[in-house]
Amino acid sequence: MNFEMNNKNVGNWLTQLNGKTIDKVFQVDFNNNRHDDIYLPWLFFVTFTDFDKFLEIEGDFDGDHIRISLNDNSELDTKLKENNLPDEPDLWRVYETEKDETLSRLLGQNIDFVDYGIDKDEFEINGTQIIGQKDVFNFIRFNCEKINLTIFEGSATGLGVSDDKNVKLNFEDTFDKYDTR
Repeated sequence: MNFEMNNKNVGNWLTQLNGKTIDKVFQVDFNNNRHDDIYLPWLFFVTFTDFDKFLEIEGDFDGDHIRISLNDNSELDTKLKENNLPDEPDLWRVYETEKDETLSRLLGQNIDFVDYGIDKDEFEINGTQIIGQKDVFNFIRFNCEKINLTIFEGSATGLGVSDDKNVKLNFEDTFDKYDTR
């Protein structure tokens, strides 16, 4: 990832997305009948109009967090090829978001600001003190004029997507919320 991993700078680089227009959204999902797949997509690539970077959002690596990175557009073709295995049974494939999907509502939208969650330094779950992971995210929300769309870890099955701006996120007391305003 191309950002510093410390408490003061984690997520600050997301301010670069303010005012950007979403061009395309790709998702990596099961290569057979993805709409009936019991697992959610585990990787999204978001491109922007007139911006030389794309956003990579990865889920399902620990069941609680997502990884977010901002990469140069020159890396996009390689990332898409690495994850597109349509001829291999039971593997992954890259799909461009279809018009009837919730994610497609982001297309053409201008991002006003981004909300995101990062683990608290320390928190308690069921009486156990836990040290937070300050180098990963809990969710990211794109706030646009016509939609507020949240991408989050959808349990151990991949990424969840919701256009409910009050979506209930798992373990909300374990992370701090920030925004790019």
